Parts: sequence; C-alpha cells; structure tokens
Amino acid sequence: MKTNSEILNLIRQLESLSTGEPWYGESLLQKLEQIGPEEAFAVPLPGIHAIAQVVSHIIVWRRVLVEKIKGNLDFRIGINSAEDWPPVSVLREKGWEQILTELAESQQEITAALSSRTDSFLDEVYSESYTYRFLIEAILQHDVYHIGQIGLLSSVIKATK
Repeated sequence: MKTNSEILNLIRQLESLSTGEPWYGESLLQKLEQIGPEEAFAVPLPGIHAIAQVVSHIIVWRRVLVEKIKGNLDFRIGINSAEDWPPVSVLREKGWEQILTELAESQQEITAALSSRTDSFLDEVYSESYTYRFLIEAILQHDVYHIGQIGLLSSVIKATK
C-alpha cells in the first residue's frame, strides 16, 4: 500500500514555517509582514546581506528543491553566485512586493510538486548519496535559519535608524 503520510507531514512543516504558527515563534510571513521596502533593501553594514537578498536566496533554494522534485536533476545554482545572492540594485528594481509574491509562489510550487508523491519518493536518491528526504529537510532547516537571520537584520536596521 502506497502512503503519503510522511510527505503530508513535510508539507505541513513547510507551511507552518512559511505562513503558519511554528513552534519556535514567528513564521516567515509573520516576520516579513513587519518589514517595509526601505528596511528590506537596507544594508545594515558593509558586506552584510539586505533582508531582500536573504528572501531572494530562500526563493532560489526552494526553486532548486522544486526542480529536483520535478526530475530536473541537472538544475544547479552556483553557491554565492549573483543568482544565489542577487545585488540589492537588481532586487530594488524588482520591488519588495514582487519578491514577496515570488516567495508565496515558491511555497505553492513546493506543495504542488510534493502533493502527488508517495512516501517512497522520499528515500529515492537524486544525486550521489542524497535523497529527496534529505533535500526537503535541508530546505526546512535553511528556511528556519534565515528566518532568524531576518529577525536579527531587522533588529539591527531598526536600532540604527
């Protein structure tokens, strides 16, 4: 019998950290609702990423997840590339609202890509020794890490105003 209870649990976790009530505090959306464009594009210190860059980085790695789930195993993002961390000037042209829209769309894409899968998919190897379970859990951890980073960046930006 094919089940998808583990898949559904992972989807619930992704939704909780994105828009729900995660156990650790504010979801990504709750955190971002407190941030306007001026704060989103502010660079608190030289060499430190702006909040908009962090959100774009989250979106990029969620896109990697979706592409791998869809079977596009050759899809790659260069770590620390301009695609991974777009310049603030590029993101400012895109606009804060568009970035937030793309973030919401990335959540929908993950949910759609996973919803048709069964639990056995999680243990399939997609690259060398990495399973889809590993990748999905890595994205969960990645998002939680960056939610904390966004909170810290926001605090620093507000303190320096």
